[in-house]
Amino acid sequence: MVLPKDPLQVKDDEFSEELDFIFNTFYKSRRPMLMPIEKGWKPLTDVYETDDEVVIVMDIAGISVNDIKLTLQDQRLLIIRGIRRERSNDEKRHYHKMEIDFGPFQRKIDLPSRIDPERATNNYSQGFLEIRLPKSGPIGSSQDDVEIDL
Repeated sequence: MVLPKDPLQVKDDEFSEELDFIFNTFYKSRRPMLMPIEKGWKPLTDVYETDDEVVIVMDIAGISVNDIKLTLQDQRLLIIRGIRRERSNDEKRHYHKMEIDFGPFQRKIDLPSRIDPERATNNYSQGFLEIRLPKSGPIGSSQDDVEIDL
């Protein structure tokens, strides 16, 4: 006959596991418990429409154009992926305030109109990425994903 574990022992084991998780997260993460690495971060983004185009402006200071990828999915969804790499510095630091996000990001933007990815233009200046997507009529049937060059 197998006897059930002592309920107090089970709770103690669960508590111990939670403490291990908290301490491991705290000591291994640059931003302890405030922003788990798995979730990433989301750059501030404006999306607006004119008569002729859809315009996306994204605040991504400090990111290389080589670290950004744009994909148009099903003629309706623009996916912007990238990574802001931490500046390497070997000196020991004691932060008093930490507000700048680093690591991977992804934004999915529903487009209000069908666009022509072949005529897309962009400009990356002073930390802002501006993507101009000319309209090409009503949204049609889905097609393969299309990468948009930066």
